[in-house]
Amino acid sequence: MKRILGIVAEYDPFHNGHARHLRLARERVQPDFTYVVLSGCFKQRGEMAMFSPYDRAECALAGGADAVFLLPTEWTVRDAEHYAIGAISLLSTLGMTHLAFGAESRELLHLKRAAEQTESPSEEFRSRLKKLLAEGCGYPRAVESAMREIDPEAASAMAQPNNILAICYLRAIYRVRPEIIPCAIPRDGDYHTESIESENPSAMAVRKALARGDYAHAFGAVPEGSARIIRRAFLNQIIPDERRTDSILIRQLRKMDRTEIAGLPDVSEGLEDRIFQAAQKVNTRRELLNAVCTRRYPQARISRICAAAMLGWRKETLDMLPLPRETLLLGMRSDSEMTSYWRESGIRICRNRKELSPDPAWSLWCQGSGLREEWSYRQQVRKG
Repeated sequence: MKRILGIVAEYDPFHNGHARHLRLARERVQPDFTYVVLSGCFKQRGEMAMFSPYDRAECALAGGADAVFLLPTEWTVRDAEHYAIGAISLLSTLGMTHLAFGAESRELLHLKRAAEQTESPSEEFRSRLKKLLAEGCGYPRAVESAMREIDPEAASAMAQPNNILAICYLRAIYRVRPEIIPCAIPRDGDYHTESIESENPSAMAVRKALARGDYAHAFGAVPEGSARIIRRAFLNQIIPDERRTDSILIRQLRKMDRTEIAGLPDVSEGLEDRIFQAAQKVNTRRELLNAVCTRRYPQARISRICAAAMLGWRKETLDMLPLPRETLLLGMRSDSEMTSYWRESGIRICRNRKELSPDPAWSLWCQGSGLREEWSYRQQVRKG
């Protein structure tokens, strides 16, 4: 049986921290193949990606991946639990035996305990969680607080963003295929910092440096292969312009009435009014988030609602969504044995967007980049 390492990533862009994670994961697992499942034109927190899925796949191949697959947008722009189950299901179908993920915690046991309690909660945990939610506490904070009262060590692991996602990955493994072996790679550096650390940068800091033209610091934080691909994207102007994407979002929200906004995923009673009123007054996505977000309605949730509005999603559509049954192959190394292995996977692997089910995310990303949608249909599988 082949040993297949799976990694779920955004790589927007692929920086030195990602290269370190990929290298350490490969050293620890010693896989026959390394598969990356990549977010597409939109990312998990609802933001449009700065770089195209194909460019990011090419960076992953340069960093050591053997094949890069696209996670469908319907599973990408979701809360951590749905994002994780979609990605793990796809990787499992492709034959993954080991999953590597970044985590602030160096104790996999604490992450596992948190995953087990949230996946199969005890009666005590249920009771405490219900009480906190009734008091108006947001769900993520309520889960962490309830866990702190029952298992402080597991709760401490839930306080960091990468740990939260790691716990969701572990829960997804329990549901999809418990024999998958998890591998936590300690993550150094600050996930949210806007200052660039060359060895452990945050992708957000690199994007902001690139946006303001600070190329020297940005390129110092990414591998040489990524720097070359990033330069090419900027020279060819294949980068979304915030002014265009903000215009698309605000125009779409202003066309919607309160009932239509209420039908968007993650919109609970009363939130549609806040979004509707804010959309009439603001001109940018950032202004909208500042106007709508509260302690109860965190930024990531509102950002995903904005993406759902742009994509034309409805609650009932996502509620009935089956686990991923097809994927777009974005990039691969030449290996006939690897491709023959896929044929037994039972999942439909497309090599061109024309073969894929319609996805408005590509059209929106092209509009934001000032490209005709035909650009996305002309893209070919990138080779490593």
